[in-house]
Amino acid sequence: MKKYIVVLFLLVGFMMHASAQYAFFPSSGTVTFERKFHLHNFLKRNFLNKPDLDGWDKISVEQAMKSGPVEMITHHSLKFFDDETVFETVQEDYPPNYRNYSWYSPFISDSKTYINVKNNSFLKLLPFGDEELLMKDSLPNVKWKYTDEYRNIAGYDCRRANGIIQDSIYVVAFFAGQIPIPTGPELIHGLPGMILGVSIPSMNINIFATKVELTNTPVSNVLTKKKKVVAEPKTAVIAKLKSSVYDWMDEKEFNKKLKAILF
Repeated sequence: MKKYIVVLFLLVGFMMHASAQYAFFPSSGTVTFERKFHLHNFLKRNFLNKPDLDGWDKISVEQAMKSGPVEMITHHSLKFFDDETVFETVQEDYPPNYRNYSWYSPFISDSKTYINVKNNSFLKLLPFGDEELLMKDSLPNVKWKYTDEYRNIAGYDCRRANGIIQDSIYVVAFFAGQIPIPTGPELIHGLPGMILGVSIPSMNINIFATKVELTNTPVSNVLTKKKKVVAEPKTAVIAKLKSSVYDWMDEKEFNKKLKAILF
């Protein structure tokens, strides 16, 4: 009897070793994300609590609280192939009032972001009135601190890490070591695995994966069909945004918006 038990343990050990040897680590596919932006909480935190809120802004915010959605839910895809990823909004029929109040969101929903991990670079396509701007730069630095908290997201066991982005914005991320690509939604990156969950408390935004599909489709860095749109340095794009799209903002408000754009 003891002999059979020993043989059984040896067989189990061999099977576990073989399984570890041939563990599958996907390097290409598509992640579908659901982004939740809690509009009411964002307005309360960033507008209604301001003692110097002028009359027109107060009316606009009160109208948004009354007729705008409590929470805006959008869907996004992250295509990955080896060291390259593309993050963009899924085009679908969102509620009509989303468009009316989307400008309150810290993020620009119509943007597209391409990342090349190997080159430590990114391209970001931004709407610019009826035109588009294409920003190019090196990936921003993110300071991460690992925790012992784990969560299963879209079928993957993910570990939590707390990070600081843009030198001051606190971010909670959950990454899957089973997908060995150090990127995630927008420009959030730098962990040893695909980031499948992100929470940004100060912006009242949560972005979590709902599905991971494995494919073998290469990723393209061509983000627009408009041939006249050429990549420009970050400084040039920021100057254009400041002088045109956000010229009505004061310096403090523009810098807050800029931090979200550069995620």
